[in-house]
Amino acid sequence: MTIRCFLMVAACLSCLGCRAVAPSNPENTTSSARDPQTTRVQAQSAAEPAVVYAYYFHRTFRCYSCLTMEAAADEVMKEHFAQQMQNGQVVWMPANIEDPATESLQKQLNVQGTGLVLARMENGTYKDAKALDELSGLTDRPDALSKYLVDEIVAYLSPAQGR
Repeated sequence: MTIRCFLMVAACLSCLGCRAVAPSNPENTTSSARDPQTTRVQAQSAAEPAVVYAYYFHRTFRCYSCLTMEAAADEVMKEHFAQQMQNGQVVWMPANIEDPATESLQKQLNVQGTGLVLARMENGTYKDAKALDELSGLTDRPDALSKYLVDEIVAYLSPAQGR
């Protein structure tokens, strides 16, 4: 019992580290398979309609809670926005904030740490971006997480009205 308690405390503390400064783990490079800049260029030209990007910014080392949140968001994206993802109107993109290739993107979107950020691109320029900070508090409530994420993406898909 004491060992289980110790392991639970250690897991919780490691999760707090994901939000602060987590150690680099160069052996784990599986999540950022695509370059965000390349995908952006492929997904939209100046004449095409707006594209909504759902960037999941993470560190190289991630705790169980961070992996769970990414998996849940990925599932919601595939379940509710499969058609929009297929036609390039919605793009799901994990991005490692410790990878120098994402530095420019982080500056453009004013990324302050890990988490999911929605960004609307029109005519090749980001017009609006929003960090979905509430998402991390919903990982234990899948229906609420799904509703929150779907509502936010739907709002970003509609033309900007007073945003």
